Amino acid sequence: MKRIGRLISVALAAVTVASVAATTPASATSNSGSAWFDNGKKITANAWIQGITWSNCGRFQTSAVMNASPKWIKNVTSFYRVGFGSISIKGANVNVSGGDRPTLTWTNNNGAQGSYISGTVCKSFGSLWVGVDVTASAYYYGNYRVASAHI
Repeated sequence: MKRIGRLISVALAAVTVASVAATTPASATSNSGSAWFDNGKKITANAWIQGITWSNCGRFQTSAVMNASPKWIKNVTSFYRVGFGSISIKGANVNVSGGDRPTLTWTNNNGAQGSYISGTVCKSFGSLWVGVDVTASAYYYGNYRVASAHI
């Protein structure tokens, strides 16, 4: 009888742990960096990436933004991994270059105040961590400036 009681206790503990893990929201990490133009306007690089879970995939969003209308503004987003394996990008409607370190690029030259990229990043077995680097650049007020963010 004691053995059955212990088995029931172990089973209840396992169910409790599994239910807590299932309801815990996925974590995310973000970072940003800025640079200033001669007239005081700023350009900011923003990066946000969801913690990659058991599915080996997570959402990401990056941007290059200003509070002015530059001649052009560019967002270059590169992913890196710790460990072995590969990285793949899904759902981003921009060209992907590079294999070992996939890089996405989007340039707006229509007076837009931002350049935005989002999608899903996936890692293969053997990759322990996926991070992102964002480089925001713009030409405005006769100057070229670059800002970066790293996760």
